[in-house]
Amino acid sequence: VCDLTGGLYLAPPCPAQVGSALTEVLVSVFLPRIDCRPALQLPGIDKVDFRARCFETAEMVDLAHVCNQCLSIFAQNPAKNGKICPTCQARIVSPGDKSKR
Repeated sequence: VCDLTGGLYLAPPCPAQVGSALTEVLVSVFLPRIDCRPALQLPGIDKVDFRARCFETAEMVDLAHVCNQCLSIFAQNPAKNGKICPTCQARIVSPGDKSKR
Protein backbone atom coordinates (compact mmCIF):
# COMPACT_ATOMS: atom_id res chain seq x y z
CA VAL A 1 0.00 0.00 0.00
CA CYS A 2 2.81 2.44 0.81
CA ASP A 3 4.20 1.94 -2.70
CA LEU A 4 0.90 2.97 -4.28
CA THR A 5 0.30 5.95 -1.97
CA GLY A 6 3.86 7.30 -1.78
CA GLY A 7 3.98 6.55 1.93
CA LEU A 8 6.71 5.06 4.09
CA TYR A 9 7.38 1.48 5.17
CA LEU A 10 9.70 0.78 8.07
CA ALA A 11 10.75 -2.56 9.51
CA PRO A 12 13.08 -2.03 12.49
CA PRO A 13 16.39 -3.70 11.53
CA CYS A 14 17.61 -4.64 14.98
CA PRO A 15 16.19 -5.66 18.38
CA ALA A 16 17.29 -2.36 19.98
CA GLN A 17 14.80 -0.46 17.85
CA VAL A 18 12.02 -2.87 18.68
CA GLY A 19 12.31 -2.24 22.42
CA SER A 20 13.09 1.10 24.03
CA ALA A 21 14.10 3.01 20.89
CA LEU A 22 10.94 2.20 18.92
CA THR A 23 9.27 5.46 19.94
CA GLU A 24 12.31 7.46 18.85
CA VAL A 25 12.36 5.74 15.46
CA LEU A 26 8.64 6.21 14.87
CA VAL A 27 8.77 9.89 15.86
CA SER A 28 11.80 10.63 13.68
CA VAL A 29 10.40 8.82 10.62
CA PHE A 30 6.65 9.44 10.69
CA LEU A 31 6.23 12.71 12.61
CA PRO A 32 7.95 15.16 10.18
CA ARG A 33 5.67 16.96 7.75
CA ILE A 34 5.53 15.62 4.21
CA ASP A 35 7.26 18.70 2.79
CA CYS A 36 10.22 18.14 5.20
CA ARG A 37 10.67 14.44 4.44
CA PRO A 38 12.78 14.86 1.26
CA ALA A 39 15.51 16.51 3.38
CA LEU A 40 15.67 13.52 5.73
CA GLN A 41 17.31 10.17 5.05
CA LEU A 42 14.21 8.03 5.35
CA PRO A 43 13.92 4.33 4.56
CA GLY A 44 12.65 3.56 1.08
CA ILE A 45 11.52 0.68 -1.03
CA ASP A 46 13.64 0.18 -4.12
CA LYS A 47 11.51 -2.36 -5.94
CA VAL A 48 8.18 -3.96 -5.13
CA ASP A 49 7.33 -7.37 -6.59
CA PHE A 50 3.57 -7.65 -7.06
CA ARG A 51 3.60 -11.18 -8.50
CA ALA A 52 1.56 -13.82 -6.68
CA ARG A 53 3.38 -16.48 -4.61
CA CYS A 54 2.13 -19.84 -3.42
CA PHE A 55 1.48 -19.87 0.35
CA GLU A 56 2.91 -23.39 0.71
CA THR A 57 5.97 -23.36 -1.56
CA ALA A 58 6.65 -19.60 -1.93
CA GLU A 59 7.16 -20.09 -5.67
CA MET A 60 5.87 -17.54 -8.18
CA VAL A 61 2.61 -18.58 -9.83
CA ASP A 62 0.98 -17.38 -13.04
CA LEU A 63 -2.18 -19.45 -12.61
CA ALA A 64 -3.25 -20.32 -9.08
CA HIS A 65 -5.97 -21.79 -6.89
CA VAL A 66 -7.41 -19.50 -4.22
CA CYS A 67 -9.15 -20.36 -0.93
CA ASN A 68 -12.69 -19.03 -1.01
CA GLN A 69 -12.51 -17.88 2.63
CA CYS A 70 -9.02 -16.49 3.41
CA LEU A 71 -7.86 -15.88 -0.20
CA SER A 72 -4.62 -17.85 0.26
CA ILE A 73 -2.91 -18.62 -3.05
CA PHE A 74 -1.81 -22.16 -3.95
CA ALA A 75 0.10 -23.52 -6.96
CA GLN A 76 -1.62 -26.92 -6.65
CA ASN A 77 -5.31 -27.38 -5.93
CA PRO A 78 -5.62 -27.93 -2.15
CA ALA A 79 -9.10 -29.39 -2.68
CA LYS A 80 -7.39 -32.60 -3.83
CA ASN A 81 -5.89 -33.07 -0.36
CA GLY A 82 -9.00 -33.45 1.76
CA LYS A 83 -10.75 -30.24 0.65
CA ILE A 84 -9.37 -28.31 3.62
CA CYS A 85 -7.39 -25.06 3.28
CA PRO A 86 -3.95 -25.46 4.92
CA THR A 87 -3.98 -21.80 6.01
CA CYS A 88 -7.42 -21.28 7.60
CA GLN A 89 -8.73 -24.87 7.81
CA ALA A 90 -11.90 -23.88 5.91
CA ARG A 91 -13.66 -26.33 3.60
CA ILE A 92 -12.70 -25.57 0.01
CA VAL A 93 -15.52 -25.62 -2.51
CA SER A 94 -14.35 -26.39 -6.03
CA PRO A 95 -16.17 -24.88 -9.01
CA GLY A 96 -19.00 -27.18 -10.01
CA ASP A 97 -19.23 -28.77 -6.52
CA LYS A 98 -23.00 -29.30 -5.99
CA SER A 99 -22.74 -30.47 -2.36
CA LYS A 100 -24.14 -28.28 0.41
CA ARG A 101 -21.77 -25.91 2.10
